[in-house]
Formats: sequence, C-alpha cells, structure tokens
Amino acid sequence: MQSSTISQACQPGSDPLASGNLQKWEQLSQIIPALTALDVTARLTGALLRRREVKCAADLLRLVLAYACCDWSLRLLAVWCGVQGLGRLSAPALRKRLKRCNRWLGVLIVALLKARRLRLPTRSGELRLRIQDATTISRPGSRGTDWRLHISLNVGEGRIDGVELTDAHGGETLARFPVQPGEIRLADSGYAHPHGLGTVLCEEGRIVVRINWQSLHLEHETGQRFDVAAWLAEIEKTAQGTQERMVVWLPTTQGRFKLRLIACPLPPDKAEEARRRARRASRKKKHNIDPRTLLAAGFVLLLTNLPASDWTPAEVVGLYRLRWQVEILIKRLKSLLTLDHLRAQDPELAQTYLLGKLCAALLLEEMSGRLISCVPDDWELQGRFVSHWGVTALCQEALKSLVRGSLTLERIIEAMPRLLRHLSDGPRKRLPQWVVAQRLLNAMSTC
Repeated sequence: MQSSTISQACQPGSDPLASGNLQKWEQLSQIIPALTALDVTARLTGALLRRREVKCAADLLRLVLAYACCDWSLRLLAVWCGVQGLGRLSAPALRKRLKRCNRWLGVLIVALLKARRLRLPTRSGELRLRIQDATTISRPGSRGTDWRLHISLNVGEGRIDGVELTDAHGGETLARFPVQPGEIRLADSGYAHPHGLGTVLCEEGRIVVRINWQSLHLEHETGQRFDVAAWLAEIEKTAQGTQERMVVWLPTTQGRFKLRLIACPLPPDKAEEARRRARRASRKKKHNIDPRTLLAAGFVLLLTNLPASDWTPAEVVGLYRLRWQVEILIKRLKSLLTLDHLRAQDPELAQTYLLGKLCAALLLEEMSGRLISCVPDDWELQGRFVSHWGVTALCQEALKSLVRGSLTLERIIEAMPRLLRHLSDGPRKRLPQWVVAQRLLNAMSTC
C-alpha cells in the first residue's frame, strides 16, 4: 500500500466512508484496522511466498474478494487483473494462488472477530446473548451437503462473533464455539445433544435450547427416566398455558446437570400445521407416526439453566423467540452475498471461495455499522427504523466498487492486446458458427 494514501486517510476529521474517497482500494485498511498486517500474515501462512505478478498481500486479498464477491470465473478474473494492472496471470495461475489462501483467510477472519469484543449490558451486569446455527452449502451439481457453515450471532450488536467452515461431517454442536463469561446460548433442536450441552454447562454457561420429546435422556433426581410425553399429555388434558418442570437432570459425559424444562403450547392453527409436517415426514420415511410425536408437535419444549428467580417461563420463551434473528442473517448472506451459489468443484478452491464470502460479510458488517451510526438519535422516535437489509445491500455495492476499481471501456480497449489470450477460445477443429456466418456474408457481399 502507498503510505501517502494511508496518511491522507488518517488526517484528523476524515472518514473514508463519508469523505467520498471510498473508491480507493487502499483505504479499506482505514475502514477495517484489523487488515493492517496483511503482508506479515500472508507470509507466515504461505499465501504469498513468490511475488512474481502479485506484488503485495493487499493485491492478493483484492483478488480473493473479486473472486468471491463479484462471482467471476477464473478466466474473467484473469481479464480483470490485466485491466487493473495487477499482473499477467492465467486462469490456472490464479487457481494455484487462490488455493493457497485458505489458512490466511482464516487468520484474517479471526482477527476481524477478535477486534470486535462485543458485550451486551443487562440487568445482571454484563451479559452476552449468542444465537448459534448452521447452514448447508452444496457444490455445483450436488444434491447433498458438501460444506456446512456454523455461525454465532451476538444479539446485542446484531453482528457475527464466531464462524467456522466444515465439510459435511462437521455436525451442529454447542461445543464448536468457546463459552464466554456470562453468556446465554440460544439454539434449536439440532443442538440438543448431551456432549455439546455438557460442554457449555460444565463451563458455567447459560443455555436455552429447544428439544424434541425423545431427543434427550432426561431423569428425575432419583435417576429414573423422566417421561416427557406423559407430562405433555397432562398439560394438554388440563388445558393450561405455559408450564414448567422445575427440576430435571441431564446426564452427559461431562457430568450430571440440573435443568428446567418448559413447555409452551402452540396456537391451534400453528399446532395443526406442525402436526401436518410431522405426518408428511412420517409418510416420506414410510412408517407409522408415533402418537406421542403428534402430541409433542403442539408444544415448544425448552431446556434451560437460567435461574428461576430471574427468568420466568414466559421470559424464557420470549428469549428463545429471538433465535429467528440468526435465520434472517443466514437468509441475508445467501441472498445478498449468494453464499449458497458455490462456483468451485475443487475442495481447496471452494474453501477459499467460501472464506472469501465470510471475510466480505464481516467487512460489510463493519461498514454497515458505521453507516447506521450516522442515523440521528431521534429517528426511531418517529416510528421509522433503519432496514439492515437495505444498508447491507448498499454497503455491498460500495465494497464491490472498492474491489473492482475503475473499469471503463477505454481502459479495457487500452489493455486489449494483453487480454486476447483470455478472451479467445482454445484451438478448435470446427469453426464457430458466427465465424462461418460472417465469412459467408462477406463472400456474398463481394459477388
């Protein structure tokens, strides 16, 4: 990076997002301070060892983001490199460069996350409310799960505070992210496994996890199994609202833990819809549905260790409703960043592509946060709320503009002699149809 450009961006009172200098790629390090040591980390991770065409780590990161954010093919990426003067690189050369960036991108993502240090102050002092979820990604032509993206969302700031990318064998577990002091972890029924729950509980973390009636082996204090279905049948018979079993015990490999079990009945229409889904799933698997499954489909079952003196059953249910925020986040990533449109078949190249998407997502959150901070304090008093979707979409265009740089027809024409090898097809035995038609029309016009 040019030191003169960075020093200008560091002048007192200047803001790269507000000053109109956002078009310069070099100023991204001023927006995101965690990206200032690119060359050091690129060398240590082996991403940038030979500087033949790619001269610095900033240019390499720009290549990765162009591949991930702009969704260009390697061939078009080579054309863009020629126009921008980033090097005369062929598509195979770019492939080799990008495949070596996996570890480096992981280091950058960790640096971005560490720089945040998010906290959510509440009535009990310092509380960290985290929602954990995962989404699946498939390679082109695949109908199964090839990659799984695990996300931890900090509710207080509405920002990602933990990500991990695994293959299809990396299952959903609460043990994936370390427990922070004073945090509450929200998760759906996919995380109701004894080992993951035990990992959080033995670290004195708080949980609110949805469970199925048969997914966990819950016990009475005496060690007898607690019959969840029978308990739900009693609740349905008395037609009461949200009910709580104050003490159930969960045996895990880390120990035996005392928890609260809360059952919240669904509205009649939602309960009937849930039972229809259960019947449909049973027919698909070609077996008779268990009546207890139909009974439990009309309830939301929550397992928690939040103190009963501080959190009533209704408050725990209200807290779990916040879990939908991570679903909105994943939908935003897939819609705006096309996270689920994996381009590469090669596992290493696919990993670079997905990590580049995640790096871009974190950059967008930083840029969006700075834009939202410019909203007047009295704006919400007028009943108007800023759309995070709209702000993210706007920042995405700004980031893509940063990455692409100036791409005009004049610059493309000037670089055309260097681009012909990328814009031309390989040797062919048969002429393209448009060439045959052009020659035929030329021959007819000369007659």
